Amino acid sequence: MLIVGGLLVAGAALLAGTSGFGLALVATPALLLCGFSLPFVVTVNLLISLATRVPVAWRLRAAIDVRRVALLVGGAVPGLWIGSRTLGAVDVEALKRVVGVVISLAAVALLLSERHQPPPRVRGLPVAAGFAGGLLGTTTSLLGVPPALLLTHRRLPARGFIADLALYFVATSAIGLAVLGAEGELSNEAGRAFLWWLPGVLIANAVGTSLGLRLPAATFRRLTLAIAFVAGVVTAVTA
Repeated sequence: MLIVGGLLVAGAALLAGTSGFGLALVATPALLLCGFSLPFVVTVNLLISLATRVPVAWRLRAAIDVRRVALLVGGAVPGLWIGSRTLGAVDVEALKRVVGVVISLAAVALLLSERHQPPPRVRGLPVAAGFAGGLLGTTTSLLGVPPALLLTHRRLPARGFIADLALYFVATSAIGLAVLGAEGELSNEAGRAFLWWLPGVLIANAVGTSLGLRLPAATFRRLTLAIAFVAGVVTAVTA
């Protein structure tokens, strides 16, 4: 199981490196189907996300828009808190269906808009996207999808897109681990597995990042939208 899990998270790290996001979207259902517990999966996802995004953020530090990332993270913090507090008061399955459909439709709309001029920037969207990401992160594991859709909407080049999301994931993963630690919900087994899996995920993520940076801008955006669309469909269908 340790070997199978390592191969699965390495594959997820490769995808996340290429697209800038999507690690938890792939790793979570795969690890759960293999029999790993939810606390294990949540902990190891946060650890891997933090470990793989730190070198990417450092490598692409010159391309990071610090103000935009600060707005995304600032919006995500209350979103994470509200999502965790309201989780027991809402119908999570119904929420997943609605969110899945909305994300899929948003991805399609952005893909269709590729033929037109870049849309005007709307103030406040980074905070809103961060808040939505935080809210969905604690309810549907779609933490990175709203920020990814925002950056696609802004038509960022691959370097800026991956750089901004890398720093966003570093901050939100660290916050998530701190919250789990304060609540005593960190999985010790996940920590041990993470140490075994770390070399493989770092290599896979580095390879994926190099591939993503070499993709033409239009191809990169289509890849991002395809992943977001699939994530929405899977979220809605499996609710």
